Amino acid sequence: MQNTERTDKNFFKNNYPRRSRNSYKNLNGKVFIVAGSKDMPGAAVLAARAAYRAGAGFVTVASVRQSRDALIKAVPEALILDIKSPQGYLGGSALKKIQSYLKQNKQDVILVGCGLGKGADITLELLRCARTPAVIDADSLNFIAKRGINLLTDIPAVLTPHEGEIKRLLGDISFNGETAALSVSDITGGVCLLKGPNTQICFKGRKQINTSGNEGLAKAGSGDVLAGIIAAIWAKLLKAKAEADAREEGFIGACMGVYLHGFAADLAVKDISKESLRASDVIDSLPKALKKLLE
Repeated sequence: MQNTERTDKNFFKNNYPRRSRNSYKNLNGKVFIVAGSKDMPGAAVLAARAAYRAGAGFVTVASVRQSRDALIKAVPEALILDIKSPQGYLGGSALKKIQSYLKQNKQDVILVGCGLGKGADITLELLRCARTPAVIDADSLNFIAKRGINLLTDIPAVLTPHEGEIKRLLGDISFNGETAALSVSDITGGVCLLKGPNTQICFKGRKQINTSGNEGLAKAGSGDVLAGIIAAIWAKLLKAKAEADAREEGFIGACMGVYLHGFAADLAVKDISKESLRASDVIDSLPKALKKLLE
């Protein structure tokens, strides 16, 4: 039997892990972002900025060398694993460099997919090697759709599709908005977040409906910001609980991430038009949003 609840301010306040006075960066979540390509360097920038603003303690970005200058300028706090790529997207040689880095540097959560383009072909091999909880977004979702989402059952994952992506994941033209995210969650054993006006977050027969946000979010880059926020909060939750169930915390983190994303957008449009709202404006509103939500 499906259990449906709604995410609100109280849910967020009761579950967001506070930073202790004796804290240091590695105790607040390490997020490893695999994102960007020659044509879409901004996706990596947006995800990394959002992850830091949502509370991550340490963010590393693996991206093509063509993204390096943009990342250094926009997110000087991030560690950059820049990968030489004549073709402009991450390929097989990139996978080896990323795998080597991850073996030496344990991460709490990986985010893969934002702006990868053809580089998304490394997704499954990366996830199998890393064996780390993963937020899977954008181009990586489309790659997995071609291979079969049943291949994700061994990986604690949060999938973040919009309607078009979830149709491809299910391979079924008879789309049912009420059950699609539940179906993806059932098949993968992970969390499925179906983005839309009333975003659904589903896990183990449970459905959480988000109550924040506005139509200004229907714009390029919003998904990159959301993915970065979710990765950060999930990483913080895993650090906060010694015996954490990665999938369960992924569900809680996804619910909180969506709510914070929407709440920040609602704050932003108090000063600017919904038509003018950019993904960057949402990131800029995150500090104020977190302060209000945690008061």
